[in-house]
Amino acid sequence: MKKLTALFVVVLMSVSFFAGCTQNNSAAETESPAVEENDNLVKVVLLTSSGGLGDRSFNDAAYKGLKRAEEELGAEIKVIEPQSSADYLQSLKTAASLGYDLVMTVGNDWADALETVMPNYPDIKFGGVNLKTEADNLAVAKFSDHEGSYLAGALAAQMTESGTIGVIGGMDIPAIKRFVIGFEEGAKYANPDVVIIPTYVGSFADPNKGKEFALQLINEGADVIYHVAGKTGEGLFAAVKENEEVYAIGVDQDQDYIVEGKILTSMIKRVDVAVFDFAKQVKEGNYSSGIHVYGVAENGVSLSEMTYTKELISTEILDSIETIRQEIIDGTIEVTDLFEQ
Repeated sequence: MKKLTALFVVVLMSVSFFAGCTQNNSAAETESPAVEENDNLVKVVLLTSSGGLGDRSFNDAAYKGLKRAEEELGAEIKVIEPQSSADYLQSLKTAASLGYDLVMTVGNDWADALETVMPNYPDIKFGGVNLKTEADNLAVAKFSDHEGSYLAGALAAQMTESGTIGVIGGMDIPAIKRFVIGFEEGAKYANPDVVIIPTYVGSFADPNKGKEFALQLINEGADVIYHVAGKTGEGLFAAVKENEEVYAIGVDQDQDYIVEGKILTSMIKRVDVAVFDFAKQVKEGNYSSGIHVYGVAENGVSLSEMTYTKELISTEILDSIETIRQEIIDGTIEVTDLFEQ
């Protein structure tokens, strides 16, 4: 009897064991649809420039696009913030080794690190902003600064009371003159009689000199001044703050809040749009390497919402800016691109 009882226990345990195995296999199978549902999950890692998040410029804009990808595409995201450019190579190696689908960098100073790392990760897609580097697995967003500057010039020329406007460039180089030429063309299109005074400081990091040059333009009669001068442009903001009836136009990001009511608008580069677009392309399987142009038509460059100044601008002027924007999009207006000459 004891032998029979022992045999029964062994049989019962065997049945329980195989039943357990069957249940585990079923669980694995029920999880597989979830895996299939996540087959289209896109994972994106963003590497900022050394300024990191909170720079009120390109890095924050890129992060905005990354968060949008998380919210609208369900993307899994990660941010790596190198402390300096000396950390770029190791940071990029780390990012690439994580197995993310898209590795996005911010700034043209990532070029050397990308050229070193990308060949070792041919199956990973990389993205960059304003890079000259090319590779089969690298998509680069290039912004049509000249088109956005055209809109800024058209607004300045219609808002001036003195009939004179100015533009401050950081340096007299093609990349900056591209902005300036667009600004001048837009101004002349909107107001053929406007006087435009361009000036170049010789630095992107000297607010004191920026203020000095801005005050000189004001002394020459300019009452709307556009800057394309990086940190030097902060000097322009200081100058307009001290002078009534004189306004500034910011650049790259929405700088209107810096001196509320004194910065008419800002010519914005929508780095956030590029980051989101690249993530979306990877998710949908239509990512393509090479140069991706972001102009007015692509919503890559635009004027700000004019949060603090819209009440100063007539509906007629606002409507004219929208008309000009549409004419750039449909090709009626062709803005000179210095890079294409």
